[in-house]
Amino acid sequence: MEQRSFGGALRVSVLGVGCARVGSISNPVSIREIEATLGSAIEAGINVFDTADVYGQGDSERTLGHLLRRYRDRMFVITKVGHDVTRYAAAVRIAKPLLRVLVQLRPDTQTAVLRARAGAMSQNFDPPRLRWAVEGSRHRLGLDQLDALLLHNPSVETLRNPEIHDFLAELLNTRQADRVGASVESLAEVEAALTIPAITMLQVPVAVANELSDTAALEHIRRRNIGVFVREILSSLIPGSRPLREAVRTAIAPDFVTAAIVGVSTRRHLNELLSAIS
Repeated sequence: MEQRSFGGALRVSVLGVGCARVGSISNPVSIREIEATLGSAIEAGINVFDTADVYGQGDSERTLGHLLRRYRDRMFVITKVGHDVTRYAAAVRIAKPLLRVLVQLRPDTQTAVLRARAGAMSQNFDPPRLRWAVEGSRHRLGLDQLDALLLHNPSVETLRNPEIHDFLAELLNTRQADRVGASVESLAEVEAALTIPAITMLQVPVAVANELSDTAALEHIRRRNIGVFVREILSSLIPGSRPLREAVRTAIAPDFVTAAIVGVSTRRHLNELLSAIS
């Protein structure tokens, strides 16, 4: 598998696995099967795994934590913090086995659960809350030092907040994270993120990556050797349009893109992803 470097000597696979659905109520695939699929991804040369503290009510991080015990030297795990669903997550995790059964028997239950989750979710970028979230991620992943910690969809105002700059620098100085950055939604947020001295990573939708060409932001990214991880490859596909192979190859074609992150939860999905670059 092709690898690319960023932020120094670190090299990562050009393809990464998105783990948003790992542990999700709406995902019928068992954790055991998901672990086997992720293990196959590692054996195929993929070492980038993207998660967040809120994915699967924390079960996405826990699953990756189990794999890290076996494949520590072959995994680069990116996690994200900034969303606050503590009470909802605790309640749903307890009821998850029952909810999974209900979702399979009655599809309308899934819609109700997703609406409840959206209603319960909010953002919280107060440094004390972020420190608490980082500690939770370190515990679930079983890592003293996180490979990479990103702010999860922060606003421009959040990214320009000096307290956030200090918080990210603190994570590096105390070795709670090896690399820090931001997962953003727009070019304006990319530009705001670049005002943070500590960041060495950005995660952006593929559409935003396409906007970067010939911008001052891209020159800044190149000068600092910041890693650019693109996402939302599958959501950019329109039925009847270009196939996955072309979409993935187009996403990783720019020399400033470090890796493309694609959601995978079954071996069929993994095989489709691997065939896209074969």
